[in-house]
Amino acid sequence: MKPQFTPLNSIEPYLKSENGKKAIHSLSHYIHEMESEFKRIRKAIPFDLTEDALMKYVDFDELKPKLQIDINISGLLVDFDPESWIEGMELLDGIRKQKAVNKIKVCKLMTIIIKRNSRESGYFDKELKKGTFVWLLKNLCPE
Repeated sequence: MKPQFTPLNSIEPYLKSENGKKAIHSLSHYIHEMESEFKRIRKAIPFDLTEDALMKYVDFDELKPKLQIDINISGLLVDFDPESWIEGMELLDGIRKQKAVNKIKVCKLMTIIIKRNSRESGYFDKELKKGTFVWLLKNLCPE
């Protein structure tokens, strides 16, 4: 499915629009499912795992295609040059510590992941399994 990108100068009004709110709401349903999988792993293995080890145990095979489609059609992806946004690249590469980010930054970070996945097969899966999407969706979706 081809991603639907919203121009950078239109993303803020889109987030406030009815369609934007619906898109955000549709993605909020994935938070619980992802958190449940991470809890299952923590319960089964009572010690901290490295990022690589965690990825071997986390199972998002059913969730991943649905989440990818919902993100691609959401309109929450931003039409911009991800390579020029150093902060975003550093957040995803683990150079900067993940902290609270605003909704526009969440959209830009999801865009980076989608665009990188088209160049680096499996990048979306890696970010999903390491918990990046839980962090992003918690920053995007109201509680």
